[in-house]
Amino acid sequence: MPESRRRKPKKQTQSTTTSQARRSRPPSPPWFGGLILAFFLIGIVYLLVYYFSNGGVLGMEALGGWNILVGFGFVVIGLAVSTQWR
Repeated sequence: MPESRRRKPKKQTQSTTTSQARRSRPPSPPWFGGLILAFFLIGIVYLLVYYFSNGGVLGMEALGGWNILVGFGFVVIGLAVSTQWR
């Protein structure tokens, strides 16, 4: 039975050296996870206070329905920050 030829090892090209030059980002600092949780919790607590007080808290009265946007805004910021976590 015939034996297949052995392949020669590939020479290192520039494409492999440039990929080695790229280094991955270092891991996130320890406080980064707390920041993500803080944004989530602030948004959820803000929405709960708005709903349970029927908007009667000082400062929330003037915003009216925009309070929902503020609460969900904190949650969305928390989601955006969580995509940068390594």
